Amino acid sequence: MRMESGLPNVMIAAVLAIAMGSGLFALAAQAQEASVWKDRAEYDAYTAIEGATDHNQKVQLADKYLADYPESKVAERVYALKLQAYQALNNSPKIEETAAKLLEMNPKNFQALYLLSFLIPRTINVQDASSAGKLDALAGYAQRGLTELGALAMPQGMAAEQFEQQKKQSGAVFHQSAGFVALQKKDYAKAAESLRQSAELNPNDGLTYYWLGSARLSPKPPQYDPGIWAMARAISITGQNALPGPVQQQVRDYLTKVYEAHHGSTNGLDQVIAQASRAPFPPADFHVQALEETAEYKAEQEALRAEEARLEALRLEQERKQKVLEELTTFDVIVKNLQGGGQKGDDTWEILHGQALPLAGRVVELTAVGSRTVLLAVSPAVAARGGEHDLELNLSAPLAEPLRKNQDIQFEGKIDSFAPRPFLMKMTEGKVK
Repeated sequence: MRMESGLPNVMIAAVLAIAMGSGLFALAAQAQEASVWKDRAEYDAYTAIEGATDHNQKVQLADKYLADYPESKVAERVYALKLQAYQALNNSPKIEETAAKLLEMNPKNFQALYLLSFLIPRTINVQDASSAGKLDALAGYAQRGLTELGALAMPQGMAAEQFEQQKKQSGAVFHQSAGFVALQKKDYAKAAESLRQSAELNPNDGLTYYWLGSARLSPKPPQYDPGIWAMARAISITGQNALPGPVQQQVRDYLTKVYEAHHGSTNGLDQVIAQASRAPFPPADFHVQALEETAEYKAEQEALRAEEARLEALRLEQERKQKVLEELTTFDVIVKNLQGGGQKGDDTWEILHGQALPLAGRVVELTAVGSRTVLLAVSPAVAARGGEHDLELNLSAPLAEPLRKNQDIQFEGKIDSFAPRPFLMKMTEGKVK
């Protein structure tokens, strides 16, 4: 699942407004001396920018100053003031443009590195073919931001606790951006590592956990336990860092689908969401039982395998019997199979027993009118010896005409039984044709 590009502007503006209050930006700005001014007119033009309360007017005054003093030694400060004004106006394109200009002037500008790292993942259209270059740039901003963050010293007068908190906030954004880039490039291991670091610094950001969940669930095979937990955490976070309502619903639907496919049902999902709302990371023993781990699934699979085995055995049996049936072209083959016994003998008897079979044979002895039993030599070898028979035909009605000894006849009967040695087959419901 991939979130649509761009978050609501009100969400971006709210977070950027908080970020701009950071003492870290003030620390990163360089103090200016009186000697930087060309003359009093330049100084007055600059102070007019600082004093402007209308944000559009602040931008206009800054642009005029930069046009009038292209060699200004405080141009970086002026762009920073423009950046603040664009933030107040919630103008994301201009924020990005101005922050990029600041980095051209000073690649270490902490304010610009932070804002671009925060803004780009929330506004970029990753479906756009041109986004690859912006992602590469974002990776650089995040890495440089972490480097600059590590070099910052605590400002004079700032409480240590406040300094560390603001460093955590900034570090969380830089790690989040690095993770976002890795996620888009399908480097899921790196994405999970960076996003986990971001979540450790700020455990209450819904977007971080959504991306972390994606990094865990996107690989093949997915890492279900940490991925499900991260997605559950993402939708459980409330307040200003919660996912926007529509996005939160999309994530909830996706989590439900993944959980049900993995577990076999949605049973227990609400408990997982409640548990994730109370802790940023799963306990060591957290585990969502996979469908294939349940006793019911194992029993179903065993039954399925048994049924498959039964059907396969039946198929092989039918193939075997079909082959035997195709071989039964003469009475001699029937005799050979039945006398041979074994599987082929069993199959032959199962095929023939109870079946009506037309045959030709030689009458062994005179059979009078009214008789119901005829002794016949069907096998050529038996007929040639004379006086022997290998088939006993029990008629369905008494003979209407006598049968002469050694008379060749066509007849039909239902196979009833046989004796292997000497071979003798008995047929019932016989008819002489």
